[in-house]
Amino acid sequence: MMYTSKTTVFLGAITCLTLGAATASAQHEGMMQDKGAARSETADKPVNAMCPVGKEAIDPATPTVTYKGKTIGFCCDGCSEKFLSWADADKDQFVALAMAGKEPGNTSGVAAKPVASRRVGDPYMLTTCPVSGEQLGGEMGDAIVKVYDGREVRFCCKMCISDFEEDQAAGFEKIDQQIIASQLPYYPLTTCVVSGESLTGDPDMEPVNMVYNNRLVRLCCNGCKEDFMADPKAYLSKIDEAVIAQQSDAYPLKTCPVSGEPLEEGEVVEVVAGNRLFKFCCKKCKRDFKKNPTAVMAALDKAWAEQGGVPQ
Repeated sequence: MMYTSKTTVFLGAITCLTLGAATASAQHEGMMQDKGAARSETADKPVNAMCPVGKEAIDPATPTVTYKGKTIGFCCDGCSEKFLSWADADKDQFVALAMAGKEPGNTSGVAAKPVASRRVGDPYMLTTCPVSGEQLGGEMGDAIVKVYDGREVRFCCKMCISDFEEDQAAGFEKIDQQIIASQLPYYPLTTCVVSGESLTGDPDMEPVNMVYNNRLVRLCCNGCKEDFMADPKAYLSKIDEAVIAQQSDAYPLKTCPVSGEPLEEGEVVEVVAGNRLFKFCCKKCKRDFKKNPTAVMAALDKAWAEQGGVPQ
């Protein structure tokens, strides 16, 4: 009996050691998976703030490339191929500079942040949630504002945010199509803002409708997209000027759409957003508009419709 008891104790010890080793192995594997996931998540975010080729701010909508485990962002589609054609020594040097926030064009000296928390460009001006299709600011309450790489999106509830973030590419594609439909009637140019070529002259060439930070931009070809992305601010300024020239004289509202105060000549504050001209009585109303643009946009769109639409 004593022999049996010792054997039982011995076997029990072996079992404990085996289970302990298995548990430790599983925990180690889990930790390695967690670390691997963290590395993968970090690797998906560009290490650079400026394009290595164009030396302009990278565009979050442009596909990235991975080089030696580091994700590189670009300002437009054509730059990735040019970067990949560089010698490895030059690519290595760029990555090192980018990770230190010292790549060419980065005058701030700050390394790229994974996600911009501040909106760049136009506010989100669609009246519905991109996931549920529910009216924003209705029964669900105030819209929830999120910013993805500088681009603003508004949701009806937190659940829709989670659904959107599961496939952001598909989400933004849906948003872009709605923005194009919403802004087309107000687009002020019949020529390409880059080349000056007619957007309607050649029936065999369809214009390229591109959405840049919630703004519709119409180009004659994909080649002009690359030129636009090299200096978007300059081209958007041209579109803004065209919007003001097209819509100012026939502007359908006589009062500020936020305060209701009369629009006094010489004191009007003008804003271009969503390819529409908005006129406010003061800077405070301009700030209020940007916090909740859809209600103001709906009032302006209704006024334009009653007047027969914007001048063409």
